[in-house]
Amino acid sequence: MRSLQPLAMIAAREAKADGCAIHQCDAAGQRQETFSWGAQPPEEGETGFTVASFPLRAGEAFTGVLTFVFRGAVISPRAQSLLERIAAVIEEVWRLTEVPAVYARSAARIGELETALADSKIADRARGLLANAVGTYATNNDAIDTIVRHVESVLRPSQLRTALDQRTKEIEQELAERELAGRAKAVLQSRYGMSEDQAHVHLRLVSRQSRKRLRDVARDVLAEPRVQRAR
Repeated sequence: MRSLQPLAMIAAREAKADGCAIHQCDAAGQRQETFSWGAQPPEEGETGFTVASFPLRAGEAFTGVLTFVFRGAVISPRAQSLLERIAAVIEEVWRLTEVPAVYARSAARIGELETALADSKIADRARGLLANAVGTYATNNDAIDTIVRHVESVLRPSQLRTALDQRTKEIEQELAERELAGRAKAVLQSRYGMSEDQAHVHLRLVSRQSRKRLRDVARDVLAEPRVQRAR
């Protein structure tokens, strides 16, 4: 998760910690470093450091740990309070790692239910046609047309599936737009010495004034250096 590192570093800065780290933990308790900055947690027996650690859970499982390192023997009450607040926020973000699996399980269950429902509707209609074979359809050839229309109707994409497809496209477009904006901000920061906030405001302002979408403004910024070089 890209947001975890800046969140942890904000907490370290505000609490005046000398280092911070996030480790992912497996079921056996083995730790794998996800990110670290500054002073590392002291080795066993090493003195002169104080460590504040916070467990990170996804669901009910303990899957990570957030650590802050201080040079000195005491963490001030203010620093402890700040760390506890940000640790709660970071844990909420950490839980996002479970979201794809949760959505996948829900989508799979919906798929199973829709399949069972469609199969039941088709089977019932087909049995009904067979039961009427001696009567109405014995001298009429439209049984095939009837069942074909029924199957096509049943298998038409559901409103939920259509909504999910649309939402997927919207999120993909938003992520692509944010990626473009991020690259454009980096160009503005490098070229004009803007801060990240100033570059963000500049892109939004140009977007409003030009009545262009943000992604189009970002593309213009990214294209400008290439145009200059071509000249």
